[in-house]
Amino acid sequence: MIRIRLALTLGLFALVLTLPIEALPVCADRDAKASSDEKALSYFRKQGEIFHPARVLKRHNTSRHKEVASYVQFGDKKYSIFTLVDIDCRARFIKRTRQGD
Repeated sequence: MIRIRLALTLGLFALVLTLPIEALPVCADRDAKASSDEKALSYFRKQGEIFHPARVLKRHNTSRHKEVASYVQFGDKKYSIFTLVDIDCRARFIKRTRQGD
């Protein structure tokens, strides 16, 4: 009887811990990609162009941030811009790589 009560208590405790986390706001993938593309283009004074759709690479469960890769072409050079998008869909620059070097 004690084992059943303990199992039910632990199960209820685990349920209570997971419910509030799911209810917290998160930036949608589509919005995160748009924010990342906008941030990436801002480094090229909006003169570059997106040559490949952005990708959400990672979702950080504890902070609910997303790591997004945007792909920008400026002239004949192509760049990958990596950003970290928070729950308010604000992108923060992480790094830039040039493709084809």
